[in-house]
Amino acid sequence: MEQRKSSDSSIIGKVAAHVPDLIVYGDFSQEVPFIESFDGVLLFADISGFTALTEKFSMDTSLDRGADQLTQTLNHYVGDIVEQVLIYGGDILNFAGDALLALWQVQRSQLSDIITLALKCSLRIQEEYGVRETEVGLELRVKIGLSAGHISKVVVGDNKHQYFLVIGRAVDEVRLAQNLAKASEVILSPNCWELCNRSMIEIERIKDQRAVKARYIKNISETEFDEFFWKCTEYLQNYPTGESNSILRETSTLSPNDELEKSLRKFVMRNILKKIDDNQPLEYLSELRPVTIVFVNLQFDESANTLHLCQAIQNANMKISDTIHVFSGKINKVFMFDKGCTFLCVFGLPGDKQADESTHALDSAFKIFNFCSEKLMKIKLVSIGVTSGPVFCGVVGHRVRHEYTVIGQKVNLAARMMMYYPGLVSCDAVTYANSRLPHYFFEELPQTEMKGVVNPGVVYHYLGISEKTMIGKAYLTKERSEYYPLLVTQCFLGREKELEIYDTLLKGFVGSTEGRIIMYEGLMGYGKSQLLAEIAYLGQKAGHRVVAMELTKVNVQQNFFAIRTLMAMFLGIDACKSYDARQHILQGKLRGVVEQTYYCLLNNIFLVKFPTSAEVSKMDNETRTKEMELFLVKILQKAVEKDILIFVIDEAHFIDPASWEFLDNLLSSIPVFMVMSLAPFSCQARLPCVSAASIINNAKTIYVQLQELKPSVILQKACQDLGVVSIPRELETFLIQRSHGIPFYCEELLRNLHLNNMLIFHLWEEEEEVDDEWEILFTNAIKVIPSKTESLSSLDNDLYICTIRQNVKLQNIMLPPTLKGIALAELDNMSPSEQMVVKCAAIIGLTFTTELLLHILPEWTKRKMNQTLATLVDSHIFKCFNKRKDSQNAQSQDMPSIELLVCRGMVRSTGQESDIRSSVYNRIKQEQLVMQCSIMAFCTPLLQEAAYEVWLKSQKKALHLKCVSYLEGQAHKCRRCGEGDFISFHRHTVEMILVNTESQEDISEQHKEYPFSEAASLIINTTLKNLQAPSFEGMERKAVTAEASLATICSPESVQRTSEDITTSTVSKKLESLLPQDTEKETLKALKKHKMLPEENLKAEEIEKEFLERLDEIIQHSDRDQEKIRRLGSCKCEEIVESVFVPLARHCMAMGEYARALYYLLECAAAYLHLSNNYMAFCNLNTAENLIKSVDFRATVINQFEEATFYSLKGEVCYNMGQMNLAKKFIRKALILLNRRFPFTLIGVFFKTLVEVSKHASHQKKQQFLYSRSKGEKKLAFLYQQGHCLSLLWQLFSLDTATNSKKFCRLAALMKVNSAEESEDESQIISSYTEFSLCCQMMGYQDEWMKYELMAIQRSSHLQVIGGGLLTTVKLAQSLAYMKLCLGNLPLSIQLGYRAHEMCVRLKKPKLDYLVLCMLFKALFLSIRYQDCVRVLSWMEELVVKEERIIGMAYFFSYCLELLLYAGFSFKSFKECLEFIQRNEKNCILMSQNSIMLGLYSSLAIWFARLHQWGNFKEPFEKARRLLRRTSASFFAISGFCRFLECEVLVLRKHIEEKPESVRDTRTKTLKDLDQVLSRCSTSPIYYPRVYHLKAYTFLVLGNEEQSQIYLSKAFKLCDIYGNLLEKSWLEISNEWWFTGKDPMEDLWLKAAPDFPKWEIGMTERDFPEIHKTKYLLRVPVLDINNPFPEPEIPNV
Repeated sequence: MEQRKSSDSSIIGKVAAHVPDLIVYGDFSQEVPFIESFDGVLLFADISGFTALTEKFSMDTSLDRGADQLTQTLNHYVGDIVEQVLIYGGDILNFAGDALLALWQVQRSQLSDIITLALKCSLRIQEEYGVRETEVGLELRVKIGLSAGHISKVVVGDNKHQYFLVIGRAVDEVRLAQNLAKASEVILSPNCWELCNRSMIEIERIKDQRAVKARYIKNISETEFDEFFWKCTEYLQNYPTGESNSILRETSTLSPNDELEKSLRKFVMRNILKKIDDNQPLEYLSELRPVTIVFVNLQFDESANTLHLCQAIQNANMKISDTIHVFSGKINKVFMFDKGCTFLCVFGLPGDKQADESTHALDSAFKIFNFCSEKLMKIKLVSIGVTSGPVFCGVVGHRVRHEYTVIGQKVNLAARMMMYYPGLVSCDAVTYANSRLPHYFFEELPQTEMKGVVNPGVVYHYLGISEKTMIGKAYLTKERSEYYPLLVTQCFLGREKELEIYDTLLKGFVGSTEGRIIMYEGLMGYGKSQLLAEIAYLGQKAGHRVVAMELTKVNVQQNFFAIRTLMAMFLGIDACKSYDARQHILQGKLRGVVEQTYYCLLNNIFLVKFPTSAEVSKMDNETRTKEMELFLVKILQKAVEKDILIFVIDEAHFIDPASWEFLDNLLSSIPVFMVMSLAPFSCQARLPCVSAASIINNAKTIYVQLQELKPSVILQKACQDLGVVSIPRELETFLIQRSHGIPFYCEELLRNLHLNNMLIFHLWEEEEEVDDEWEILFTNAIKVIPSKTESLSSLDNDLYICTIRQNVKLQNIMLPPTLKGIALAELDNMSPSEQMVVKCAAIIGLTFTTELLLHILPEWTKRKMNQTLATLVDSHIFKCFNKRKDSQNAQSQDMPSIELLVCRGMVRSTGQESDIRSSVYNRIKQEQLVMQCSIMAFCTPLLQEAAYEVWLKSQKKALHLKCVSYLEGQAHKCRRCGEGDFISFHRHTVEMILVNTESQEDISEQHKEYPFSEAASLIINTTLKNLQAPSFEGMERKAVTAEASLATICSPESVQRTSEDITTSTVSKKLESLLPQDTEKETLKALKKHKMLPEENLKAEEIEKEFLERLDEIIQHSDRDQEKIRRLGSCKCEEIVESVFVPLARHCMAMGEYARALYYLLECAAAYLHLSNNYMAFCNLNTAENLIKSVDFRATVINQFEEATFYSLKGEVCYNMGQMNLAKKFIRKALILLNRRFPFTLIGVFFKTLVEVSKHASHQKKQQFLYSRSKGEKKLAFLYQQGHCLSLLWQLFSLDTATNSKKFCRLAALMKVNSAEESEDESQIISSYTEFSLCCQMMGYQDEWMKYELMAIQRSSHLQVIGGGLLTTVKLAQSLAYMKLCLGNLPLSIQLGYRAHEMCVRLKKPKLDYLVLCMLFKALFLSIRYQDCVRVLSWMEELVVKEERIIGMAYFFSYCLELLLYAGFSFKSFKECLEFIQRNEKNCILMSQNSIMLGLYSSLAIWFARLHQWGNFKEPFEKARRLLRRTSASFFAISGFCRFLECEVLVLRKHIEEKPESVRDTRTKTLKDLDQVLSRCSTSPIYYPRVYHLKAYTFLVLGNEEQSQIYLSKAFKLCDIYGNLLEKSWLEISNEWWFTGKDPMEDLWLKAAPDFPKWEIGMTERDFPEIHKTKYLLRVPVLDINNPFPEPEIPNV
């Protein structure tokens, strides 16, 4: 039999594909409902494994899998089965989830042959598709039942929507037959077996059953069966024959017919028709989606005939449709099931999502249950099951016959609950929780084992809404738990200001004669309920009378419910179960308040039975209502005479209008304090009533809009929710980014991770030391320390930390169903155009440009896009930014969160008309704003994630490709920085083509032409005339021919020891005897011999002076062309990284372009390091590492240069984080891959040094005054990367305390010089000379560092002062200023700093500028030039606020603290500094800056120690101590270390005074740290005086006055040598205080603290006469001469 195919369908064909032939070719002339009867054969195929497959995909954490993959898997399998049925002439009646029902409609006399045909089809299906293995390891199996006989078709519905179902004995039997079948079996029902040709069928009997199992068809060949088949097709009316035998289904070729199409559309869901009308692929409707399922089963009496059933089903259908339509519910299927009729209803399908769908579903179910139970004829039993959760929603079947259906565990559970809990409305635990209805609306049902359901959870009986059950039952559902402390150190978690407003207003309320209201407004999940629970607790704790209640959505429809419930709780009758108990309590409490005659007014509202008095009986209803309200007012009036009465109402937007009116009158007459929480009325479908608007807009009402929680609070909340003291940095970032500061979202994300077993919990050991590992680089710092009043050791319970399970990728975790449902509800309420814009924007990311959005929108005009965007901005879906910087700041964690918004209420009530003219004006204004806006962002990241997940994989890939093609042309540095790669010449090393990208690498940034090049040309003409470079002449020297053997010596395989182990190596000791005593001297001699150093007669002072003059000339000439420079703009690299490189990496990953993704990930990491954001560099490198290790990437051979760059970047991050050993390991790996091995042993260093010296000499000989580069770009990429690695390596060795580390350090610096000279790039050469000079300075080789410094200065005269050359000059000035600061040449450092600042301002280099200002401030501060310090700080504040750089702000506040501690005046108060630190200490960028954080924490600790606030001292001191091992030996790190030493010295003094038994341990630790800092000070000798000052004080407090004087004398001498005037002024006071003072000195610092005078701009030192004496006095404790430091007592055993 020839296989047939279908043709393309017309519009009517597409509609008909959703409807069976039974309907398409049926009679549409009859009015519904109607019945048609016929004979036929039914095939029922049930596919097992679909539900498990759905759950497998819904739990998959990979973003590129899900609905599209599941759709493909299901439809391949179902499509094959459907195709077989169609080939054999069957008609697919419907798809019931994972089952299908097929019909062969024939005359009764033809049933025997058609049964054989249907059986042949069934056996073929089992043979071909009985078992299919899926790619996720699950099997799909099919079992089939056949029946035959008389069948009735019932059509129900109305003129808009119609449904059909088949009923009859054959329908019942086919389901029973299928139930008897096992996988891969075909069962014939009893009637089918009776009617078939038994001679042709081989069967197997089933024990105790009349049905039989078919084995095969016998006695017929293939040829004979073909003849038989074509004979059977003659019985089938609509089987394609003749010319149409090449198609599967006749309906595919239907001609356009409006009447038929109109009739068929009634049988198709509206959601599907929209897609068909828009000509969109139906695959767009397929998704894994959280919905609410409602199964309604109607069991009829045995006496019910077909007509009874038809009418009853029609009535039920109409009621169900009308009920659920209000809430956008849909009837998906109607079918007969176990002699009953079943309706499958779904809430939350695409386009129908609503926020309260679970509540709507329960409400609808209860109404349907009551109607069907009471109104339907012949009804026996009504059962309804309601479940909520993720299911597969989509089109299942074949392209010519398919249906929209839902499949999943929740669908199965609802069906089982419907059958196993008959006669009621049952719901699962998820629906119960999501409905947020009061618990008394439900009753827990006993557990019942249900077929095919594992762990169904708690099942509830929904009782519906009953007046009697609701008397006073509206308690707060959010309870305050002592184990979930809402008050952390007496402060509510993240809502301190909100509580402060409550406290302030309550204090002011005392004695008031009118009521006051605080309204806390916030969206769902903002923590309103938690806040009100805390307020209720605080009110009760203060002794006030508090009545707290929570409302639900149903209450808004119940007249006077809020007041009735509030008063019931106030009077204490809320817990009474009978009217007698309520009446007894009321009689006791009302006595003396009002006359007993009026008690009966309370009968209706409290359901009591007081006798009706004559006075009341004469009143009409309106009068009774007024008198009842007056009665309640009198009760409250009596109560407020004794106590302060506080009413707390949660979810106040559900207060009914009558209750609002009562409250409006109450608040004007009685002093009641009310606290309410409510959702914004703008987010609700209705406006508030007139009374509600009056209260909200009243002057006595304070309206507080809740904002998102700050990132630091999210961290604390996560730890509290999990019950741990530490979470990984990756998890913290995940929560901050995806919760958006909303508490409920954070809770749901954590719950989802925990339920899916993605988190691991371990016991936490305090101060546990761990080895340096890349994975935990940012983990250990994330800890939440318990309350200050509670030390760790005092806690009874064990402390735990949380980690992430291995191989879990948080970035791939899909949204929890609860959160996805919230977002989809918002998405589905949009118009199709708005949905399309939101979904396309979601592809781009959380922030997007309108240009890129227009690029990927399908055939949209800019006007249409702008109009849609204006609507979305107006709806608070998007927010608009004029600049990229604005968008970054809005999302940045660097800046404080939005301030609390407290305002008067401004809402419009239902009775007020909107101003149409104003609305039109605002709309036009909004469109204009959008037209000017180039960058936009999602207001809620949750919506972006949900919208992204809606796309199918293939659609995502196509859109990501469009994004990549658009962005790749912008993937380079900004114009200001040369437009090259962040990794120099990166693009020239990769063996791939970057789409739409030209080579934009500027080889030597100084050759790039800029708009200010004309001015620069004038500068260069002048400067080059004045400064002539020295000519380097030297003798040719043969290179040492040890290069070949050197690779072996340097190999790590040959020598396993590192440089730290050299002194203990026997081999090394023997080799040392063969080496010269001083390799450095030999090297210096060689350098001098070849005249690689400046001539001796060229004085350093002259060169430095000339360099300063050159800087002045550059500044002077640049002033003339300031306008051209201004047009160039400031550096845009940060914006480019965020808007281009990061999205490109993500887009390439989504496309599966992994090699290209790796390229951009490395560029991102390098860019973030360039921007001083170590954490983001770390994240991108982690993503790159996961990519390299992934299965998909293994087929790709990683480029050698990129692998080297990967390790190089990891090394740089480790260096910045103070992980020196790990950094060395990565840098060495990188150098090996770059073909620049670095030796591991001392002998290797010796020979390598000889080679490098020779190479250096050779380079110097070849150099000309000016030359052009001849190197290829790929070669240059390797050389630049070598230089970068060697630069890091010499700095790493400079921090090493090993004996021979200097040799390694010097060699690395020299190799850096050679790599730079080989590149022939002036900027690189100058940079390498500067670094070599700094290296020599740090190693103590003072006869060399100045010479290389001068060489760098002289070399800079070669630069063309345009573009990168000018930038190199600025960087040189900044480097020299830094070196001079470290060495104590403060005057020169200040001069260089001022000039570098001026040039940064002109070049618009804010990142470089704030580094310059940092060094300039320190130089001025150490020189006691306070007035200049204040001016520099003001520049710095303006710069960091304008640029909003968190690192710059950290430096700024660190310096403000230094002024407080060491200068005795303030620029910013201590409170402001403390707030900054507390607000930003968890910032991921700032946490990577260990040196800065060490200084900040140490400064706080000093402040608290000096003021004897030891309780506050411990936390910052411990945080600083944990950072010590992670800091480098930079100037700023040593500055922080010195401040930490002061903390230790003050602790030592405290122990001497209070805990003498602890002094020995403290002394040992302090002296050890003092020696460690002294060794580090070799890099920054300017701090020697501070260390010796502290050391002198240490020995003094220990009683060794002689040693103290020695160190004090050293400190004075070093102050004179290095020019540290600040320390000298403090030393003079200490010397007088300790040794020479005759009278006791007054501590002016303590006298002024904590409110130091503020130095304003324009003030001078004359305004602070005693400023130089305002130093903290290091007081000497009195010791016991006989036993100064007693040994600790050992307890008797």
